[in-house]
Amino acid sequence: MKSNIIQKALLVLILLILSIVSNGQYAVFFAIWFFTALLLFAVRKLNRWQGFLLAFLVIGSGYYIGFDVVPFLPVTISLIISIIFSVFASLPYLIDSFFSKKRDSFLSTLIFPTSVVILEYLYHKINQYGTWGHFAYSQQSQHILLQSISILGMGYITFLIMWFASVSNWIYEQRSKKENVKKGILIYSLVISITFIYGGYRTNFQSSNNKTVKIASISALDNLAVSFDIGGFKKQETKHETRTEAKKQTTKLNQYLFDKSIEEAEAGAKIVFWAEGNAVILKEDEQNLYKKASLVASDKKIYLGLGLAVINHTKAKFLENKFVVFNPNGEKVIDYWKGISVPGAEAPISDNKYTGIQKIETEYGIIGGAICFDLDFPNYLKQAKGSDIFLAPSNDYREIDPIHTDMAKFRAIEQGFNLIRQTSNGLSIGTDYTGKVISQMDHFTDNKKILITQLPTKGVKTIYSKIGDSFIALCFLILISVIILLKRQPLKTN
Repeated sequence: MKSNIIQKALLVLILLILSIVSNGQYAVFFAIWFFTALLLFAVRKLNRWQGFLLAFLVIGSGYYIGFDVVPFLPVTISLIISIIFSVFASLPYLIDSFFSKKRDSFLSTLIFPTSVVILEYLYHKINQYGTWGHFAYSQQSQHILLQSISILGMGYITFLIMWFASVSNWIYEQRSKKENVKKGILIYSLVISITFIYGGYRTNFQSSNNKTVKIASISALDNLAVSFDIGGFKKQETKHETRTEAKKQTTKLNQYLFDKSIEEAEAGAKIVFWAEGNAVILKEDEQNLYKKASLVASDKKIYLGLGLAVINHTKAKFLENKFVVFNPNGEKVIDYWKGISVPGAEAPISDNKYTGIQKIETEYGIIGGAICFDLDFPNYLKQAKGSDIFLAPSNDYREIDPIHTDMAKFRAIEQGFNLIRQTSNGLSIGTDYTGKVISQMDHFTDNKKILITQLPTKGVKTIYSKIGDSFIALCFLILISVIILLKRQPLKTN
């Protein structure tokens, strides 16, 4: 009896450890494959609701610890998010339990993975933080495997992981029937092999063209950060002093960014842009900043992108988060406002209007851009379809470095563009459209905080950019079809 309790406690401990390292800040790519297979095995040994409770507690605990990366969120909110995530992630184990007497059929292995894919998709549709926590991100280091999302999206990666769990358990349950075991191994191996063959082909034989453009992306030095009090504008006795101090700080900061842009242009960069909100300007001085940017762009014959925080102190929501690009003629060709503000941090102070993702045709291909958090939403990034080069000025914090940057690579693969994510307080990278990292710069260790990238100028058209999340609908059809077929089969007799 005591031995049995110890064994069960040890199993739960192993599951909890695997859950923590399956996704998030402690993720090890292979952990989630073993975790889901072992958890499904454990859940099936319990009655229906005990199994659901085990899955809920283990998944929720792992998620809370693995994604405890948002310092501005109260503990209660983090707990609520973890609970909601765990409910969605645990329901497939409950669904699976209703087909316990139909598990002789290999078709039954499709119930669990399709349920996970569908429920994960629904969760991220209602989640204000986009695709944070998506199971596919646990595989960010698996370059060849990830190429499949250029066709079927992230849901396919989730399907492969969860189907592995289901097939593994089916093989174990059918271990006395060698022919069934061979069939299960063969079918799954065929699917995963095709996936890797495609990934290998795409990375080795569909690699980016040899033509590149030199891009310099710039983050401001930490000691130039502005720190004036917005509230000072509202008081008559401090209004003048606050404005004077704000102009002094922003002038010094912005001049540094212009100086570095000129230096990089003279060193051969054809495209130069700044990280998210790195330039700061009062609303009353915004147009003067644009005039200066226009002169620099036309004088140096470069595309100059300003990651810009415009401060309108007359409004309660005083922040306008913009990415403004000037062409070599000094013309403003992109005037983008951040599409999705971060809940709990930016949203309460942001006054962004919707502009949608804007693209321009250039001698270096079609260039588009969006800001940081926008890239966490694949549906929003569908507007980037057709871009050859995508510029993503960003600003993170140490707790989500490099998780957030790694997530951005998925958008490059899905939409087929070459990407530069210039990140203050995080990892900056340049990748080709396969997600292969060409250049990188760590804000916390690099003194200059400038990333130089020779970026390919030609992207590709992907199937995913045309069909979107059709794979989710396919999973729904498979789930319904399998349920109907299994219901028609005679019950298993013991």
